[in-house]
Amino acid sequence: MKAKAWLFLILANLFWAGNLIFGKAVTSDFSPVWASFLRWGIAALVLIPLAQLAEKPNWVKVWKNNWGVLLFLSVVGVVLYTLLTYTALRYTSSTNGSLINSLTPAVMIILSLLFLKENITGWQGVGLVLSFLGVLTVLTKGHLLGVFNTHYNQGDGIMFAAVFLWAMYSLIGKRAQHLPPITFVAFTAFIGVICMVPLLFLQPLSTEHITSSGITGVIYLGLFPSIGSFLFWNQGVKELGPGKASITMNLMPIFTAILSVILGQQLLISQIVGGVIVIVGMLLSANLMARRGKGRTLWKRTGRTV
Repeated sequence: MKAKAWLFLILANLFWAGNLIFGKAVTSDFSPVWASFLRWGIAALVLIPLAQLAEKPNWVKVWKNNWGVLLFLSVVGVVLYTLLTYTALRYTSSTNGSLINSLTPAVMIILSLLFLKENITGWQGVGLVLSFLGVLTVLTKGHLLGVFNTHYNQGDGIMFAAVFLWAMYSLIGKRAQHLPPITFVAFTAFIGVICMVPLLFLQPLSTEHITSSGITGVIYLGLFPSIGSFLFWNQGVKELGPGKASITMNLMPIFTAILSVILGQQLLISQIVGGVIVIVGMLLSANLMARRGKGRTLWKRTGRTV
């Protein structure tokens, strides 16, 4: 059973890596608004009947009792996070995006220190520093001493903002921990789609630029990262616990790099070195998640929607 749980977690991270690869490709055909809208529209169409079949929620009661937190999490985690991610991928590489995204646990730890007054060990502090140095190695292409003179890609900055929003979403998401997990994501997906409708008029859909690969990519985004990863992740966390599960998140930049190479993209030495440093740092920091009592429910309920 544990081997199956590990497989679920590996598949979840593989699908999330695919989100960054396909997400970059999809933004060539669709604007970030339309890519986000179509992704979560597909997810909502599948998740709502799935939640009804598996959990049979009272939808009206769930909304009435939790509308504030559901609205907030939908805007932050579905609308803003997804829009920023796909906007960032228009300017930066999938590999850079994945490495920056892997800082999410570190940012969560920092926010927990600041606002939840949680403690941190010396090794965890070393892990955090290593993680940031790893990402800095990627962004400066290995020239750390030129950190203040480097011209940074605006996509990298946008991805940093997305990571901060996701960390906020994950910490505040514990207020929805009492909700059935599939119902929770179905609700946030549906609300997020409704919130994005007005934004569609700001970036009208240009049908002449849509290709079959773009349509395939959108379908992938709606089914695999939004639904498949969620179900696999929560099942893996259920079997192994959030501490062990969070360690597998270090696989996402590796999978992204492998997929990028397979698709013919160039992989820089600085990205390889930086990725290794990030992973080592995250492995040192990961045991903080295992020690967090509140984190057990947080990771189980919110999962990720990268």
